[in-house]
Amino acid sequence: MNIVDPFLFHARLNPAAPAICVPGAARPLISYGTLERTINSIAHAALSLGIRHGQVAALHLGDRIFHAATMLALARIGVVTLSARSLAFPREIGVDVVIADRAASYQNARRVIVADQSAWLSNSGDAPPSDNHQVGGDDLCRITLTSGSTGEARGIAFTHRAIFERNARLGFVRGNRFPMCSRFYCELGMATDPGYRDMIHMLSKGGTIFYYGEDPEGMIQAIGLYKIEGMIVSPQGLAEYLKFYEAYPNLPCGLDHILTSGASLSRTLSDRVRARMCSQLFSTYGATETGGVAVASAHAIADIPGAVGYVVPGAAVEIVDDQAKALPLGREGSVRIRTAVTGYVGNPPEAFSAFRDGWFYPGDIGRLLPDGMLVILGRERAVLNLGGDKVSAEVLEAVLVSHPTIAQAAAFMRADELGIARLWAAVVRRSPVDEQVLRHYCTQKLGGAFAPAHITVVDRLPQTAAGKLDRAALTSLVPKPRP
Repeated sequence: MNIVDPFLFHARLNPAAPAICVPGAARPLISYGTLERTINSIAHAALSLGIRHGQVAALHLGDRIFHAATMLALARIGVVTLSARSLAFPREIGVDVVIADRAASYQNARRVIVADQSAWLSNSGDAPPSDNHQVGGDDLCRITLTSGSTGEARGIAFTHRAIFERNARLGFVRGNRFPMCSRFYCELGMATDPGYRDMIHMLSKGGTIFYYGEDPEGMIQAIGLYKIEGMIVSPQGLAEYLKFYEAYPNLPCGLDHILTSGASLSRTLSDRVRARMCSQLFSTYGATETGGVAVASAHAIADIPGAVGYVVPGAAVEIVDDQAKALPLGREGSVRIRTAVTGYVGNPPEAFSAFRDGWFYPGDIGRLLPDGMLVILGRERAVLNLGGDKVSAEVLEAVLVSHPTIAQAAAFMRADELGIARLWAAVVRRSPVDEQVLRHYCTQKLGGAFAPAHITVVDRLPQTAAGKLDRAALTSLVPKPRP
């Protein structure tokens, strides 16, 4: 079955029902009936431009509803899509065409098409696209890009069938509130694995998927206006919403449940969110490579430092030593996970360290308790986790010292007053440095997610007795946050 088939069914059952909503955007909402016509129109335009079954199309479109409709239109005619995170794509993926808002120089892409929305939507959309290829469940439909330990994008490929099978597990990997939800907000964005699959899941059951609009105030208004029932958000994003609700104590929060993803949920943030926003707060743990691996209610993990959730059915987790030998329950070691995904698209060199003998090694240190609770204690290497995006500390430091004003640099994470890990950089300068200029420089080199939130200038970096950078001492370079 094609992933688009259920949407088309709901377009006939209830064409006026809202399908995708982006509060505050120029086009904030599209109904199921309009979505079907839009999908048909875009599919006709794509076929007329020579885009065909089996090709890989990267989408770089700012209009979220047009982006979503283009993904679905291309899936309908058997084109594999990925959502661009930058102007460069992994060479091993083999991007045939980029569909973008404007012309740009893309790396490792054979062709660029600038999509004129008015032209692409000029077809009435009443007639479905005709193509000689029958798209089935075993055809590829999606490649999701993920940041690994070096911050470099890698691709995970999914067939139509794999998307349905991974989504079928959402009925239990997200607790008992999510299956009843018909209006769901994904703050993570449709380029992420949850963002894409949540859209497919909600549209498949005739619900409404919401994405971030123009500003947080607009989203908070939308939660009440549209009676949004559930939300998935990174702890960093959740902290920002909490600050708003705490600033306006009389403003009700109508959410039935909140899921966090991408990083650990601190006790402070958990307590304050459950007290002010929503008592049904859940922690989830997983990766693009694995899908959901563990989940638990926030109160169940509140007193277990590092706990991320109970391992869910369909995912196998082991704790192993340096020789990849399984350790007894309760012992600390490297985490490895077995699910359906066995490698990256094109098998780049990184695949041989991340995937071994059918297991995925996320680079986490942890232990598994007898009741199935997974506890994450840290990272194997100097890898910084920025709400799900990961970058090697050494990679960021190399970028910082490549700037002419910086002599030495060290990157580290420091928790704020809510327990949210923020990215810091300590720098020894050659000449006066502008913090905003330096942040912009990092954004250009690595992307906005990897720009330090705070930069502190120091006379020298701490060193160990062996003369190496003392990473454990870096957090002492800045004052402790106030509780």
